[in-house]
Amino acid sequence: MRKSVKILLIISIVIIIISIPLIFILSNVLRMGQKPPPFTLDDAPEYIVVTRNNIKEKLENNTFTLEEDGQKFLDFSQWMADNCPDILHLVKNWEQTVLFEIENTTYDMWWIIENDSAIVEVGTNPPQNYGLVIKLDFKTFTEILMQEETPLSAFLKGNLIYEGSFDEALKVAEITNIVSATVMDTYSPAIFGGPTIEITAEISELYNEEGLTLFPCFEVTINPEQPGKQHKSLIGQGSVIIVDNRGKIVTKLEGSSHSVHEFINSTAFLMGGQEGYMELYDYRNEKVESLAVPGGHHDFDYNPVTDTFMVLEYNYTDEIWGKDNVTVTYDLLSEYNRTGHIVWQWDPSIFFPFNATRYTSLGLNETFRGGLDWMHANSFSWDKTLKVIYLNVRNLDTILKINYTTREVIWDAGRGGDFTLLNKAGKEVDTLFCHSHGFERISSNRYIMFDNDLFNKSNPSTMTIENSSGHSRFLEFEIDEENRIMREIWSWVPPSQSYYFPESGGDADRLPNGNTLGTFGDKALILNLRDPVILTEVTKNGTIAWELQIPGVNNTFYWVHRLERFYEKPLITIHNHSLDLSERFLWINLSTWNTFKQDTTSQGMLRIVADGQEVSQKSFEFLPHWQPTTFEITVNNLPSNAKVVEIIIENNDNIKNSVIIYQQSQNILFSYGPILFLIGSVMVAIPTIIVYVKVRSTREIQEQNSE
Repeated sequence: MRKSVKILLIISIVIIIISIPLIFILSNVLRMGQKPPPFTLDDAPEYIVVTRNNIKEKLENNTFTLEEDGQKFLDFSQWMADNCPDILHLVKNWEQTVLFEIENTTYDMWWIIENDSAIVEVGTNPPQNYGLVIKLDFKTFTEILMQEETPLSAFLKGNLIYEGSFDEALKVAEITNIVSATVMDTYSPAIFGGPTIEITAEISELYNEEGLTLFPCFEVTINPEQPGKQHKSLIGQGSVIIVDNRGKIVTKLEGSSHSVHEFINSTAFLMGGQEGYMELYDYRNEKVESLAVPGGHHDFDYNPVTDTFMVLEYNYTDEIWGKDNVTVTYDLLSEYNRTGHIVWQWDPSIFFPFNATRYTSLGLNETFRGGLDWMHANSFSWDKTLKVIYLNVRNLDTILKINYTTREVIWDAGRGGDFTLLNKAGKEVDTLFCHSHGFERISSNRYIMFDNDLFNKSNPSTMTIENSSGHSRFLEFEIDEENRIMREIWSWVPPSQSYYFPESGGDADRLPNGNTLGTFGDKALILNLRDPVILTEVTKNGTIAWELQIPGVNNTFYWVHRLERFYEKPLITIHNHSLDLSERFLWINLSTWNTFKQDTTSQGMLRIVADGQEVSQKSFEFLPHWQPTTFEITVNNLPSNAKVVEIIIENNDNIKNSVIIYQQSQNILFSYGPILFLIGSVMVAIPTIIVYVKVRSTREIQEQNSE
């Protein structure tokens, strides 16, 4: 055998040896994200198979009831709990009593989980002491059993409420999915490899800095038989994804169903927004920490000075309104310490009471989670220094300014409020935004939000969710408190209707470079349509600088609620400088930003270094809301023979960035000498190898011919 063939054979064997465990590992990683298949009943007693078939038939014929079929369902569920390895794994080392309060039926269900097993009960006398309660009506209960709905999807639509641990609620959802898949004997595997990230626009000169983008991504399954119909798609598992500007996934946290994320330092961020409890995730160390703090709904904020957390929470009151005697629902603002105890709360039933005339001004009946949805607040900005809160009340299209100390509403700016509203042309209008999301403060009197343009009376087509043709947009506005004027400053409406997302989600963030980054979500979750997720960064003049899309495959699409841009190092922009080494003088004017968006100030340090020696330093504060910290610094003690002068910015987390202000030209060759030598060596080596191979081949051919 020729030597070259032997070498190729050895390389092939090595590749095969390496590939076998790699393929095994990869197949297991990909399998982790799949939906649960039905548990096989091949070894089950005949009565269990008959029971399953009977339950399935009754569900399909819409004749299943707990009163008549409760014992059958109990027998089948208990057999699953005792014999299904996946369920036994989920209940291992877990002690809890889970109560299912099922409306429109006289029966409830509860699980007693202890000693690595679960006891399932159905009846009318549930235990009084339980740690987790799941509330839903009988219709939703049967839809979940029939796999027409998922627990997470029912929760997001407001048809399922839980009280207790978020992590434990997710375990219950996993067990429920296994049981329902076995009852209906159906299996829809996940898309192989997860979502595909596509960069559809990248004009680097319009954004310059290398940033990372974080967003939660939920799987959505389209019902192909009912396209365009409201709430017919199903939401599945979620994950947190961090990508660079080229679309490469830097970090992916699987199995996370949080929809809101907020950085608290350069590498760690809080996760919440879907009730349950918050978690803290350090993306560099891939470490998740569970907190005793409620996750709230839609939005939360953190105060690093007091180590407290403010969240939005639902509040079902005793107020009844309308001929159907519907309960009025409010949104509490609650502040918790790290042990989970309330230290402050704002109750709108006292300071912003229900107004029936204002509620019905759009001619709508907006209910959510079984209650009259008076507010549906979904975002807020907490000024810890001035001790005020700006609350976006979605259903009323208004912003409230709340005094933290007195809890009183200082002003009400929006539709039906007490401000004059002016569009960009200076014309007075009834409202500047319609059922908006992602509201944030960007300066002392400037704000930005995602305007969904849903239920806009000036555009009749938006007054229904199905077949709506509004124009969602990024919106910046200014509030003049003294003259009671809210004025539109800037907005961007995308050129294509494919961006339009009418009902749920959406975000808009002002970046350090002055661009605006946001997500238009898609129509998959609410309207059951095949539509990609779109994240877009635009300049002030409306040019798309960067854009990411997540397309779907077959009936699987995705949904993104919010997003965050952050950076691995502090940002530095040198506006101007003057250097005179003979006078040992340096003057510099610059701006800097921290690595992550913050709503309070934080400490930073600037250092001037010459030839590795520090010659000057200045402490400063990074400003909130991505506002630039701009200042001038003068140095009069530079070494007259300095070869390299650089400026270093360091934040509280010891993360540094530097910019070289001066470098002797001859040093460039010295600095890059090894690199240039390596490049030159490669350029010489490649043709030498080619010539050698050709000569060797010619000799072998001559030797063969001579033989």
